[in-house]
Amino acid sequence: MSAAPAPSGALRAELRRLFGFEDFRQGQEEVVRHVLAGRDCLAVMPTGSGKSLCYLLPAMLLPRPTLVVSPLIALMKDQVEHVPEALRNTVTSIHSQVGPEDVAARLHALGEGRVRILFVAPERLRQERFARVLASVPFGLLAIDEAHCVSMWGHDFRPDYLFLHRVLGGPLRGATAMALTATATLALSAEIPRALGREMALVRTPGIRENLRYEVVTLEDEEAKKRYTDRWARAAPGESTIIYARARMQCERLARMLQQGGLSAAHYHAELPPAERAAIQERFLEGSLRTIVATTAFGMGIDKPDIRRVLLYNYPSSVEDYVQQVGRAGRDGQPSTCVLLATRADAGNLRRFTRGDLPTLEELRRVWSALRARRRGDEDVVVSAGELARAADLDAQRKSPIVHCGVLERAGLIERRYDAGSDMRIAMLPPPADAAARLGALLERMAAEAAQRAEDVVAFGESSRCRHLQVAAHFGDVLLPPCTRCDICAPRLDPAAEAAGAARAFPPPPADPAGAILDAVGALRWPLGVAGLVDLLTGSVSAGYAGRSSAHYGALGALPRSTVKRWVLELVRGGHLEAYQEASRDGGTYAALRVGTRAGLPAFHAAPASGKRAGGRGGAAGALEPPGQPLSPAEQATAAALRAWRLEEARRIAKPSYVIMQDRTLQAIAQAGPRSLAELRHIHGMGERRIEEWGEQILAVVAQSEPGSGRRQGS
Repeated sequence: MSAAPAPSGALRAELRRLFGFEDFRQGQEEVVRHVLAGRDCLAVMPTGSGKSLCYLLPAMLLPRPTLVVSPLIALMKDQVEHVPEALRNTVTSIHSQVGPEDVAARLHALGEGRVRILFVAPERLRQERFARVLASVPFGLLAIDEAHCVSMWGHDFRPDYLFLHRVLGGPLRGATAMALTATATLALSAEIPRALGREMALVRTPGIRENLRYEVVTLEDEEAKKRYTDRWARAAPGESTIIYARARMQCERLARMLQQGGLSAAHYHAELPPAERAAIQERFLEGSLRTIVATTAFGMGIDKPDIRRVLLYNYPSSVEDYVQQVGRAGRDGQPSTCVLLATRADAGNLRRFTRGDLPTLEELRRVWSALRARRRGDEDVVVSAGELARAADLDAQRKSPIVHCGVLERAGLIERRYDAGSDMRIAMLPPPADAAARLGALLERMAAEAAQRAEDVVAFGESSRCRHLQVAAHFGDVLLPPCTRCDICAPRLDPAAEAAGAARAFPPPPADPAGAILDAVGALRWPLGVAGLVDLLTGSVSAGYAGRSSAHYGALGALPRSTVKRWVLELVRGGHLEAYQEASRDGGTYAALRVGTRAGLPAFHAAPASGKRAGGRGGAAGALEPPGQPLSPAEQATAAALRAWRLEEARRIAKPSYVIMQDRTLQAIAQAGPRSLAELRHIHGMGERRIEEWGEQILAVVAQSEPGSGRRQGS
């Protein structure tokens, strides 16, 4: 039975007594009152707005205990550790890192009434023995954190969240339900109650974080992103900073780059041993470690209020993911900066990444066949997620068979029941006649929703509209620009972007590139592998001390990285460079290079400047590299006209000139003299965003600067 709602003054008195706060934040009191009155409630509140208090306070006032469903162990641990001291002995958690004896002891304390709040993962509710325990305890409240995970069409689908519908209709049917999330659009806010099988009062507070400055920095290529990250991290080395990168190896390389530059930095991802992750997290929380380069595995369980800066090295998967990642900054309400780096290649990579993460019809068939092969008569199939992934030949690092089972269940092909310990228990159902059509429709919608999420976040990065306005509109909030807290409404000079965008001066390629590569290897004081050698030769900022201290650093910097890497590999194949195993500092080994035979060195030649393909150092496939020869007088006149126009346009939009185009791109345009947008697309550095915004103006400047119409005819 729910407690009667307390008078406003009495609630504030309890708030002061239990938490030491003088007043509620926006939306908190309304949510608490709904719960105390026994009304199911959905709270949509921004990251850092105090959602946990919405269930902690009523949990201490209700006569019956509270069950909190939380998706991550780190998040559970943080929530348990940060409850007020007065509540500490009444709060506990049960998850996979808790041993059987401790689980039994905590459940015994719950049964005796000594535990007021129990945190569990959604997977735990699928265990039949645990469900029987729940049925024996008269819970008053079920609080579902990160409730957006219930949506099959959302950005963070967790199939086990769908099982909460059954829990709320079974062992916890007498409990009030509270769902909480920071990332629910208006459509998702309507879907969550349906998925949970409850009608819910909606409390929605604006998701605008007024203390956060949103910036998007558009750069030419991966090397420019590294240079920007290096310069940006050095600008405020004493401030707590998170740099998010998509891939594990990317995190490690960026962290190593910052460490070699003398910064306090470490990488963090899910593949690290738990003890190492815990140690890194503790150093960051206490302040002895200032910068973490992490995948999204880091952050959900972090309650560090003074994170001043967050940099997203890649496009996030969705606007929701963007809000969650930048939401780690400025939880103390103080001004904080959030930067998203973007290149044209990043948009394409995100689209491919999005498609690659979705289940396919062939994968679903393999999962279903693997389940059917394990069936014995009418008995349920009992199988672990790992076994099913291997049987169905799934890449378990990227695709979970649990999601595939969720799709098969939605199509009516299987029914996933209470788990058998850590294994799934699955009933095989008679395939419906339209099974293929059902699966096709489900996959089509999943693909469409995922593609739209990717397009939304790319549009956010490429748009010239207020950043805060775009985020507010995405979630159904209203904001009147200008916000004065983003790079669109309040542009400012960014020295790191200037440094990253500036054209780098490298010497012309040597006459004998193959010999130069061997000379560079022969002069090494510390061994390098292929990637390290290419970094050295191309003058990359990510080259380690061995590379940066070499007299050959940047010797082939005027060439695309892909060309240099191809040459190095060709020298390895020809025996001119030999690969061997070198001992590493951590006790392992790595593949290093040494000079082999110099006999019969290949004669490498860079492609002519006008036809050279852009490689890994930037540009779209097929883009023309900048000119390698001096400009003619007519071309110099065109370049001067382009510079004058660029300066005027830069002043108009209050941005640095390189944002419009870099000098090398300007010179390439002056030499090529494009007459159409199609021709302009072949110029190195002219991405679709630049063409859309300035393409017609550039063509007009080029046309007006030509003497009559004869210059291109004579070329």
